[in-house]
Amino acid sequence: MISFKMNMPFYLMIFYGSIMIVAVLLLRGLFKNRLPKFVFPALWSVVLLRLLVPFSLSSPLSLNVPEFASGYPFANAVPQTAFVDDAIPAEQPEPESGTAALSEIGIASTDIQETIVQEQPGSVAYSIDYEYLMPDLFSRTDVILSVYAAGVLITAGILLAQKYRYANRLKNALLIEHNETVNTLLREMDMGHILVFTSDEIASPLVCGLLAPKIYLPTRIDFENTALLRHILCHETMHIRRKDNWLKSVMLLTLCIHWFNPLVWILSRYLASDLEMACDETVLRQYDHGSEAEENKKSYAMSLLAMAVSGSRQTLLYSAFSKTEVEKRIQNVLHYRKASALLLALSVCLLVSGSVVLATGGQAPFYQTLTPYCASDSCRWGVQVDLTRDIALGRNAEDRASERIFDIMRADATNDPDILKAQILTALSEEFHVEKSAFSLHMSLCLSDEMFYDEYAAWGLVRSDEKNDLTLLYNGESIRTFSDKMIGRYMSQPEGAVDLTVERDRLGVIIAVNAFHKGDPAYDRRTDELAQSSRKYASDISINEKTLTGECTETAIH
Repeated sequence: MISFKMNMPFYLMIFYGSIMIVAVLLLRGLFKNRLPKFVFPALWSVVLLRLLVPFSLSSPLSLNVPEFASGYPFANAVPQTAFVDDAIPAEQPEPESGTAALSEIGIASTDIQETIVQEQPGSVAYSIDYEYLMPDLFSRTDVILSVYAAGVLITAGILLAQKYRYANRLKNALLIEHNETVNTLLREMDMGHILVFTSDEIASPLVCGLLAPKIYLPTRIDFENTALLRHILCHETMHIRRKDNWLKSVMLLTLCIHWFNPLVWILSRYLASDLEMACDETVLRQYDHGSEAEENKKSYAMSLLAMAVSGSRQTLLYSAFSKTEVEKRIQNVLHYRKASALLLALSVCLLVSGSVVLATGGQAPFYQTLTPYCASDSCRWGVQVDLTRDIALGRNAEDRASERIFDIMRADATNDPDILKAQILTALSEEFHVEKSAFSLHMSLCLSDEMFYDEYAAWGLVRSDEKNDLTLLYNGESIRTFSDKMIGRYMSQPEGAVDLTVERDRLGVIIAVNAFHKGDPAYDRRTDELAQSSRKYASDISINEKTLTGECTETAIH
């Protein structure tokens, strides 16, 4: 299933477009001399589309949204607190990228039954002074936009100035009306409607125009040389048939918009070269028949050499029979071999698959959470499901997914998280008719209070106060730091005689409780860490107080 949207942010268009340019350059370096030349202009066209059109195609081939683009500014600055049932906190997994922030210290509910953790919009742990931060952000944005707009205007101005100079050169060109050789050759090519001009201001033939393209020939050409004229006209009309000037116009627009990206300038250079190579190959394919094939190649190579005059350079503005990489072009002509049916089939497969991968490889940021945290008293595990790619799942997707999860939890008798995960992924894939990899499961142990403390008691961990679930004792000793990673339970307090870490197997059963006392390397290292954290916290508070004092002073002065 492919999801299409027009919501790609510009910075991601740049990011994904740059990756695509590098990918095509690698393909070009590896297969340039092995594949038909039409493949690479087609791939460059896909890259230009990615750089210009803000489409987002999500497919199983899509890349994950880059971490820097997974949220908007300050999106994660205000965490939400999660609750179960009557505001009784529930066991939650550690917050992960793309999921809702959950409770800082997980506490199991007394009665889980079947619950879904819902975010409470009004729960705010701490706030940010947006009025203080946003003006600075906006001022920076204004500067960036101003620099970007100036770059666009300068680049467009330079390209327009070049076009103006070329237009002036061609303004006094003379229409060739009565040259029977030229007219006959054009009619043989079914291009009799194309106008041909001659000008002494140009050094090599070129095609100019989009809606009504025209061919311009330098006056120095030997119009009596029929073979030379045939090769020139065949090459230039091939540019017209292939709409190369349109593609170059799109490339120029891309240069203006992405003027700051050196990879786009590299793209423009190689695209212009690949267009010429593709035209050469198409022309040679027409002459590659009979016993004269070798002679035709040599004759065409001589025509290339004849047009490679001193000072003739590649132009981004027009399709031209130019000196650009003429030595490589002549070598390609002389070593040209007609592609076999197998090679053509492989080339088409590469083109199609490459275009699909390049076009659907990137996706825009999207809301990743499919279900809230689901827990049931019939299962030891709680589950939250996220999406790995932007995809349309139909109506009531959250409710449908949650119901399938609860069905599996009710029927589960293994309490094996791997089996549970496989069953949920299969069920969701069948429910929404998409691949399993479209879903990402976050699982954590989810037990009632009695079950938790019964397990802890077997290892010497008891509550010091029945009314305070957070206070634990280990064999009568007060606990300084406590960690039970699998259930996401952590505790830290300034005083205590022991540091504890609880280890569980993959089924969630406690297999060890590691205790560290004063004098143990782990305990002493943790002591140093806590001291450093305390000093850093005090330093941050001091800096914030000074900053706030400075702001107040500045406000009073103004």
